[in-house]
Amino acid sequence: MSKTLLSEQARFWAGICGLAGALLFFAGDMLFYGHLGSGATFASDALITVQQSSETRLFAGGLVGPIAACLCIIGFWHVYRHVKSEAEILGRVMLAAFFAMMVAGSAVHTLWVAKGIAMKFCSGPHATCPNVLALTTSYWDLAYDLSAAPGYLGATLLGYLVVTGKTVYPRWTIIANPAMFLLLSMSAVYLPSPVGAILVGGNANLSIAAFFAVSLWTQSLRMSTASPSA
Repeated sequence: MSKTLLSEQARFWAGICGLAGALLFFAGDMLFYGHLGSGATFASDALITVQQSSETRLFAGGLVGPIAACLCIIGFWHVYRHVKSEAEILGRVMLAAFFAMMVAGSAVHTLWVAKGIAMKFCSGPHATCPNVLALTTSYWDLAYDLSAAPGYLGATLLGYLVVTGKTVYPRWTIIANPAMFLLLSMSAVYLPSPVGAILVGGNANLSIAAFFAVSLWTQSLRMSTASPSA
């Protein structure tokens, strides 16, 4: 077996890790607030779900974050390896941006447990700690925004590299860019029960999972047409 084929297989399995990590993040989301319902009523129904869920479910949802982030980082190495040598510097910046997003995203995911506990115990009509919920939510929103910033940078660089032909991805895969998928998935608020709430609650991680799936599919097509002796 040639070194080229071995490299392709290593890249492919790295992509599998990325897909698994994104799906694990999604599973954590569902442990937090997953329920069947319409996209339009996601926020109110998610609050009810959290209030009725056990602390164990919240803890489990948070603890998968670091594992999922590590798998996604390996997956973004798979993406970086699809960048052509003439764009290596931009490729490294893209990889660093996605790396930063995953490190921060792991912290944000873990921090959601504190937000969930505040939602569970500090949001009722007779709660004595509404300020705890307000401050926790505000801090979580800030952390989320800070984690999203490098992600959008990475997605923008990836889109540029794909469109300009500086990757081995076909140009049509720009539609699979995580940011593009995320924007499209925001229309899930208009979807009815039972899938609307699932797609609204997990749109960010499902967008990353969908991108990894397309990336793996295009690579499998290349591998299937490559000569075994290449």
